[in-house]
Order: sequence, then structure tokens, then C-alpha cells
Amino acid sequence: MRGVILAVPAAVLLGAMGLRDVIAPVRLSADESGITVVQGFAGRRHVPWEAIWDVKVEIRRRWGLRSEMLEIDTGDYLHIFSPHELGTSPTEVAAALRRRGT
Repeated sequence: MRGVILAVPAAVLLGAMGLRDVIAPVRLSADESGITVVQGFAGRRHVPWEAIWDVKVEIRRRWGLRSEMLEIDTGDYLHIFSPHELGTSPTEVAAALRRRGT
């Protein structure tokens, strides 16, 4: 019985994450005017280049594994993206954003 109680919420969470990937497969896009960030299931936020304070990659090492996360600081928000959400290395995305934003 305990297994079912734990399995049902886990299945719902995984299903919701999968649905999010289908509904909003692109989490971050950039153009001449700035970046567009997808928040949650349907929310999109456009951030002009001049509103972006910092773009950096947070690298952590834990249990012998290395992980990278892209951080985009807009002053009001800190947008964080994993390699899975970006579809590529956060280091490559950060370099492209820095080139585009200048």
C-alpha cells in the first residue's frame, strides 16, 4: 500500500514534466531584441538585451559527476536552465548569448 501511495504522485509528476516538454519544447530563444523565456506551461516572458544583467554557467561537482546550469540574471528574476532544457551545453548557450547581446 505504501508503494502505491508513493508511486501515484511520482507518476503524476513525471507525466506533468513530460506534458510540459510536449507543450513547450523550446524554453529559451534569442533574437535581435532580446530573449524569450518560457515559464511553466504557458507563460512566456520577453527580456530585452539591456535588461539582462549577467549570463553565467554554474558548474558543480558532486559524487564524481560534473553538472552545468545556465543562469540568466535580469535583476528581478534568475532564470536557470539545465542542459536537458537547452538541448545542448549551457557553456555553448552562454557564449552565444554573450555574443548576441553585445
